[in-house]
Amino acid sequence: MATPFPALHAPAPVARWWSTKSSVERRIVAAVTLLAVAALAWGAVWQPISRDIALTRAGNARNSAALAEARRMTEEMAGLARAAPPAAAADPRPDLERVLVEQNLRAPLTQQDWKDARARLVFGAVSYEALIGGLEALQRDARLRVVEATLTARVEPGTVRAELVLTR
Repeated sequence: MATPFPALHAPAPVARWWSTKSSVERRIVAAVTLLAVAALAWGAVWQPISRDIALTRAGNARNSAALAEARRMTEEMAGLARAAPPAAAADPRPDLERVLVEQNLRAPLTQQDWKDARARLVFGAVSYEALIGGLEALQRDARLRVVEATLTARVEPGTVRAELVLTR
């Protein structure tokens, strides 16, 4: 009779069962056991690794596309910065006056004060559309932007009373 593997310390019933098997049967049991261990390793280890590799590759493709888009946007912003118009003159008053005259906003202007490089403008009654067009021109041409605004509707349709504070 064959004895169990010396390195194995199997429980008594398993050792007895093993000792009753012929060498061919033992090889078959060992092969089936090896196949079962390989199947478990494939299912528990290889499949998750393969799945993670596929997900990582897809993520890398998305990240590469996002990086390429970010680089394109950076180059575009750098190009815009190089193409930006020169800085406006130090004193914005002539630019403000010029834009007000061009936009026909000089007449409705009732008050104009300068304090700390800020212009405070008060329009008693001005068309809303003309005011918006003037503010756009001030931003575009004189590089003056609104930092405070109070608009009050007037009785006349489409007109407002506007108090604005502009700065560069």
